[in-house]
Amino acid sequence: MVMLTVTHTPGRHCGSTGIQSLLAFHNIRLTEAMCFGLGAGLGLWYINDSTLPASRMVHVRSADLEAQFFNRVLGEFSWEQFDDPQKSRQALCERLDAGRPAIILTDIFYLPYYKSSTHFPGHLIAVWGYDPREKVFFVTDTEREDVQSVPFDNMDKARFSGGGIFNLSGNMFAPDCLTLPENLSPVIKKAIADNSRALLNDNMPIQGVRALETWEEELKQWHALEDWQWTARLAYQVIEKRGTGGGGFRLMYEEFLREAGGVVPEINALKLPDLMAACAAAWTDLAMALKAASENSAPDFEETARMVARAKKAEDVYHQTAVKI
Repeated sequence: MVMLTVTHTPGRHCGSTGIQSLLAFHNIRLTEAMCFGLGAGLGLWYINDSTLPASRMVHVRSADLEAQFFNRVLGEFSWEQFDDPQKSRQALCERLDAGRPAIILTDIFYLPYYKSSTHFPGHLIAVWGYDPREKVFFVTDTEREDVQSVPFDNMDKARFSGGGIFNLSGNMFAPDCLTLPENLSPVIKKAIADNSRALLNDNMPIQGVRALETWEEELKQWHALEDWQWTARLAYQVIEKRGTGGGGFRLMYEEFLREAGGVVPEINALKLPDLMAACAAAWTDLAMALKAASENSAPDFEETARMVARAKKAEDVYHQTAVKI
């Protein structure tokens, strides 16, 4: 059996928790909020895709948090990907044999400790060891304190799942070593500015602040969706419950800004933490409006529409200010 030293600290979001745990193994101590912020983790998506669990989906995290974090602090990053599950399993075992824990992307449907009836590919976990006799991997996952066991077969399926906007090919990152830049101040400033520029980019109607405009317009037709209750309920869960730390990740990002303000004075001069607190509150209120709508016997999205407009205003004010950093 191979078992490396586990440096997992339970967290709120899979990506930032996995990054923090991997850094700790390499003797780098950053808070989860700092990992999230350096990864420019804020996102905003409104997606209409028949392969997704609901007719319309809202997503509030950037699509490439992990890549942005490691590109920013290491200078380069890419997921190792594989042609088939057997090759990916062999490579993962080889990295562990060499004393290198890995972060990998999975589908929670195949992780036995979730007992999930729905697919969600793109979930990040950290792998610390394996037992070839029992044919299990030992992993840590977000808020769970204890090490979990995942059978080889389950892991193979979890790492090669997907469809629509998510498609996994055994994605794995297991570096030999990790070091941080000596001066984090310019890295923090760039991460903040880059995140806001991305959300102000209006090239795609499904992304950024513009996605809220698309959502506002489409809400007028939500009453006609066959799954309007589930669509509203899932949007509430994605914003407030499913690993966001509340407020659509904005509470965790506010925490990052308050911590980073001790390193970068411009953050406080621009009042970014307070502006982000307003965003978080707007998103929580929007989530509650969606929850209430999902519990109605007939579709009524009037309050949801008001809360989408409020979130759009708060987001626009924050990001227009943050790009000035």
